[in-house]
Amino acid sequence: MIPFIQLDDRDSAVPLYRQIYEAVRRAILIGEFAAPMRLPATRLLAEQLGVARMTVVNAYEQLLAEGYVEGKGGSGTYVAAMLPEELLRVREEKLLRSKESAKPRKPSLLRRGKWLASTSVTTLRVQADGDHYAFQNGLPALDEFPFKVWSQLASRRLRNPPRELLGYGDPAGYLPLRAGIAAHLKSARAVHCDAVQVIIVAGAQQALDLTARILLDPGDVAWVEDPCYPGAHNALLSAGAKVIPVPVDKEGFDLAKAARQSKQARLVYVTPSHQFPLGVTMSLSRRLALLEWGRVLALL
Repeated sequence: MIPFIQLDDRDSAVPLYRQIYEAVRRAILIGEFAAPMRLPATRLLAEQLGVARMTVVNAYEQLLAEGYVEGKGGSGTYVAAMLPEELLRVREEKLLRSKESAKPRKPSLLRRGKWLASTSVTTLRVQADGDHYAFQNGLPALDEFPFKVWSQLASRRLRNPPRELLGYGDPAGYLPLRAGIAAHLKSARAVHCDAVQVIIVAGAQQALDLTARILLDPGDVAWVEDPCYPGAHNALLSAGAKVIPVPVDKEGFDLAKAARQSKQARLVYVTPSHQFPLGVTMSLSRRLALLEWGRVLALL
């Protein structure tokens, strides 16, 4: 005898296969369909309900994936002997027994988690119209952005995108962009590098976090300008570094002061061209001293 299954509403926003799934699942849970009962064939049930066979197939596949039924090759689909709810109940009982037998203990965080929890989080947000003000830190002149040209270029590119644009790209970033950045650094900053030495990141904060985790071990000393960008300070802290603030004067970061405070620094964070937030430019003598310090450190 074929069990009777009724669809709630053919005009409902709930897909028909989902309604069939819910009806069968409900019947199994209340015991109307019990193991080892065989469910009707998909073609037969589809005729009974007046739906496409694939609708019933999709419902059965969902039930099979969640463990309410099991398929037997060449035989059909049967109600599972052990339902998911029963498995969960057994696991919950085991968990309760283990909790009762275990000694109570305080929850703990890993060392890195403690650092992250103790650091403040600052975000830059674009203010709504009427609330914006000039010279907001970290935000460009959005009113000057060429949105019309940008949308035209994007639309033209996306009409027939290349295959590589729709898949996973190079983890280091888009190669032509990295080559362009390397060329710009060479002409504007006298930095001799090529594309393989450039990594594209989502922003300065990701770059700082990545740098700190690669170059520092927990407990390493890092010198930072005082005052400095809070995000850099927090990135170093979250990597487990011992951060030593070094006051900034009219010539910028003072290496001599830093060495007097700690001689074992592994990393120094500076903004020489335009110190943040004071705007000081580091003098040439101090830049050369800092480069020499880095050269000696690399040889150790």
